[in-house]
Amino acid sequence: MKERIFMIKVAIEHTDNYRLESVKKALMECFKDIGYQDSNPFEKLVHPGDKVFIKPNWVASRWRESCPHTDSLYCVITHPNVIEAVADFAAEALKGEGEIIIGDNPSIDADFDELMAYTKIERIKNKYDVPVTIMDLRPLVCDKLKNYGKKDLMVSHKGDPCGSVKINLGRESLLYGIDPSRFRGVFDEREDTVAAHTGETQLYTFSRSLYDADVYISIPKLKTHQKVGATLNLKGLVGSIADKNQLVHWQVGYPEIHGDEYPTKEAYEESKKAKVTHRGAWPGNDTIWRMVADLYKGMLKKERRYFTVIDGIVAGEGQGPFCPTSKNANTLIASDSMLAADCVAVRYMGMDPQKIKYLNYFIGNNEYGIDLDAISVIDNSVMVPDFFSGKSRYLDFYVVEQWKDVKI
Repeated sequence: MKERIFMIKVAIEHTDNYRLESVKKALMECFKDIGYQDSNPFEKLVHPGDKVFIKPNWVASRWRESCPHTDSLYCVITHPNVIEAVADFAAEALKGEGEIIIGDNPSIDADFDELMAYTKIERIKNKYDVPVTIMDLRPLVCDKLKNYGKKDLMVSHKGDPCGSVKINLGRESLLYGIDPSRFRGVFDEREDTVAAHTGETQLYTFSRSLYDADVYISIPKLKTHQKVGATLNLKGLVGSIADKNQLVHWQVGYPEIHGDEYPTKEAYEESKKAKVTHRGAWPGNDTIWRMVADLYKGMLKKERRYFTVIDGIVAGEGQGPFCPTSKNANTLIASDSMLAADCVAVRYMGMDPQKIKYLNYFIGNNEYGIDLDAISVIDNSVMVPDFFSGKSRYLDFYVVEQWKDVKI
């Protein structure tokens, strides 16, 4: 079942701090803007007895030493007070029946215990009259950064206790019909990646606790991304996949040999000597956006209710997803359509959503997509006319040089 695509409302509200009361006040304004009631605002979204899965962006547990600068981790990951505020409203709507799960499949080198200690989000496990479970969905972890990318050196992890769900998109996949011989996933060992995307086998294995939930609430970070332009709800679905090696990130090589890892042979050769590489990090990567679009299609194969709150109080601009620069955008963006919220967020960052390939694919796509004219944007409780067609750069996020053409 696809999300509602007609007359979708997306709310933009503002707060300059992460105090829980400030976040909840801004969220209440969002709810009002999109037509949710003041009392028990999630009443129509969350029903007693539901399994509610809340997915933040927990991609990292510390600032990476390889980044060219040091900054706050909260320009990379979702702030815990936004998670707690959303969980408060969900628990209220459950009325003592059901459960809340908060989880993600972080980068394979993230230390989940460190992440929990840093965010202190486990404080809410006993806050409500429904059970709250916090999950690290990874079946494999990398305990030594030097082993990153080497599957045989990964450490087995319990992952999702409920197992997984396999979705084969077949001919519907945007990777269907592409020679898979150069496909590269998370690991150097590419056999599993190629096998998952050969012919009419176009396989994605979702974590079952997330996939089978009655309500999926996504809380991504408002952030730019070197490989796809922006990472929000749709790109965040990477964290829903149990088998990360099914996620095709690029095709090995450069265009002359049918790869899109680097733009030129020279860049490809130079990368072999570099300590820090940026493989697939350019707009000419014609592979990863297809994977992102596939994940959204895969999610929509099951009927569920959706909501999103994009955390842009402290946002990330520039070299995302791991090394952005903090931007005090003081913004929360909320909607019951992840796709509409992503289109609005990208435009609000000062970029053209039609130049973000995975969004452009869905704009005007009759089966899964959205008409930008059907999105009503309410900023600070005021309807914004011509939100997408206006010349304003809004928050005017900085993007790295290779992505400058996506800016308004």
